[in-house]
Amino acid sequence: MLGAGDDLGALLLESKTTAPEFNSGFVHRAGLIDELRSGDSRLVTVTAPAGYGKTSLLAEWRQVEVRATGWLTLRTEDDDPAAVVRLLAHACAPFASEANSVFAQISTTQDGVLGRMAPALALALSRCELPFVLFIDDVHVLDDPGCIDVLEVALARIPAGSQVVLASRRHPTRLARQRLAASAARVGAEELRIDLEGAARIAEEAGAQVTPEMLDEWVGRCDGWAAGLHMHALLSKRAPFTARGDHDVLADYLYQECMQDLPDDTRRFLVQSSILGSHIPELCDAVLERDDSAQILRDLENRQLFVTADHERRAYRLHPLFREYLQGELMLDSASAVAPLHQRASQWFAERGQLPAAIDHSIAAGDVGVAAALVTAAALPAYEAGQSATLGRWLREIGDANLLAMPSAVVVIAWFAVLAGTDDDARKWSTLLGKVPDDAEAPGVNVPSAKAMIRAIMLSGGIETALAGAEFAVETEPLDSPWRDPAVQILGSTLLHAGRDERAAEVLTEAIHLADAHDNPASVVICETEFAMLAIEAGDWATAETRVEKALATMRKGGIEGYVMSAYAHAAAACVHLNAGRQQEGRRYLARAMAERQRCGSAVPLLSIPTRLLLVRAQLAVDDRDAARMLLEEIDELLPSGMLGSTLERRIFAMREALRRHERAVDLRAQSVALTTAEQRVLPYLQTHLTRAEIAQRLYVSRNTVGTQMSAIFRKLGASSRSAAVQKAFELELLGSMSDPVLVDD
Repeated sequence: MLGAGDDLGALLLESKTTAPEFNSGFVHRAGLIDELRSGDSRLVTVTAPAGYGKTSLLAEWRQVEVRATGWLTLRTEDDDPAAVVRLLAHACAPFASEANSVFAQISTTQDGVLGRMAPALALALSRCELPFVLFIDDVHVLDDPGCIDVLEVALARIPAGSQVVLASRRHPTRLARQRLAASAARVGAEELRIDLEGAARIAEEAGAQVTPEMLDEWVGRCDGWAAGLHMHALLSKRAPFTARGDHDVLADYLYQECMQDLPDDTRRFLVQSSILGSHIPELCDAVLERDDSAQILRDLENRQLFVTADHERRAYRLHPLFREYLQGELMLDSASAVAPLHQRASQWFAERGQLPAAIDHSIAAGDVGVAAALVTAAALPAYEAGQSATLGRWLREIGDANLLAMPSAVVVIAWFAVLAGTDDDARKWSTLLGKVPDDAEAPGVNVPSAKAMIRAIMLSGGIETALAGAEFAVETEPLDSPWRDPAVQILGSTLLHAGRDERAAEVLTEAIHLADAHDNPASVVICETEFAMLAIEAGDWATAETRVEKALATMRKGGIEGYVMSAYAHAAAACVHLNAGRQQEGRRYLARAMAERQRCGSAVPLLSIPTRLLLVRAQLAVDDRDAARMLLEEIDELLPSGMLGSTLERRIFAMREALRRHERAVDLRAQSVALTTAEQRVLPYLQTHLTRAEIAQRLYVSRNTVGTQMSAIFRKLGASSRSAAVQKAFELELLGSMSDPVLVDD
């Protein structure tokens, strides 16, 4: 029996990263495999329609492979760049000792996945001392272009003697472009077609007695289609049947014929369980309200009816084409049963802590209320895992109107939109939160307090209005509320930038104690960095370093280096190390904070402005006046109205004066390597082989805009090509955080 939580999660992961056993009764393709193995192709693409034996080819290859192997079967729920790179890392872990470094590259944005996680995995694979073969099946389920971008970067440095084999219903063309094309091999439907000898083997394995003439007719009718020949063999044991035309019609006909001899109960089991991506017996029992699923699945596997099991028969998988046919049958015959089936699946997964699967099933059931509640609980884990694409998909599928009907969901999503540092989402959800009535029923959430905290973070109405809102939130949130320490931290930060330093220190200290008690590392990081900033301004560098070390340690321990406050802490670290003369460390933190500041924008001026003030100080320490000037211009754009006369405004003025003094004192103009936020968004794509037009499409800007930004990147980094720019970016840790960058051909 499966336990809750980790056991089920491990089983679901294992089902994706464990290769299926090759059935020795299937057609062998030893000659094709030997040819592919002996060549110098580092990338092999196997592309053909469903049922041509792509998975069978990969399974047979893996079975005879003497090199280390890894396997990954992708599913529709994996259509997220962060999910793809994490699954790849799991699949590669047995032979790539550094693959786990990917999990240290915490990222909450698409750019971070492409700019840090994928390069880290590429580097890990490039350093493998032993040759390996990585098999990736069902690549066609990836519709998000960002997933293909991540695959291109992660697989860009496969060492000589190793191979990656991709199986898909459609050709992933960009993965074979440029440098990869020189070491790529393609296998298509033509190479996978079954001949007479193969058809005879299929018939023999199925126990069918058939003449050579009939075999020839089967091959002609199916055009070498493996799944069709297998079905013909199964059906021939019963009675002949009439011919059909194209594969889609033939497939439906043959599957229908194959199921005719099954007991009604078994047919019903197959049709109803087709809503599941993985057939775990306990799950099937719960969804279908029965207790014999394990026996039925074993019987179906023994019948060779397109059902395969893992090694221990803990999970089964339907052939994708067979599952598609069954799903069509379910919609035709029992459409009213679909929603209850998904509801029971959602409940089963939710009870075991597998919220993503529970959410997908509740959405499929049309149960948007349950889905919204589950998203409320799953938002933080999804955010921490960098799966912003998945979170965004859930929100789109649930719909704003349905989310607005659940105030708790709006509060949580607005909060994480602000934490993610995405200005558009933060503004959108803070606006939607403002539309929620103060007296709305929201279990576990105080709506007026949440509104006040968001307004304070965004400095809406100026510093005094923000301060009043922060005071209200602290007065409103109970001592045992999980929202208490964020409220206290926001009040402390607002007091600090309102010039009330003494009380701010008391409140920030209280916030640290509360955050420790509630295990909320985000609040601790912000508070410690606020103290570090005060110490830096006072010239107390020993205290500043102590505070910075606590902030960085808390980030690492809590796994929140992708949060919006990361740039703030790293900017403070840059100031501390540069002041101490540790130039290499200081410049590393400076480059990282400059890259991260794009997540800390106009939606969170309470953090984004102090972050940039520390960055101005650090840039002056390295003699980069251009960067300091650019940062002060960004502050002008970020500064909300109502800040006249505030301490924050005085801090800005002090940094302007520091820049003026520096300009007067230094005659030599330093070369700037500071990238604007727009240039920082373009930089990760220089690793790929996307054209300027394709990059522009990804970023929703014009081709000319991308060209201008690429030219600026080249100029600032002193590079004349994309590969040189990527090399320089890695040296400055604008991409990844390890040496030996992923280089691309120009």
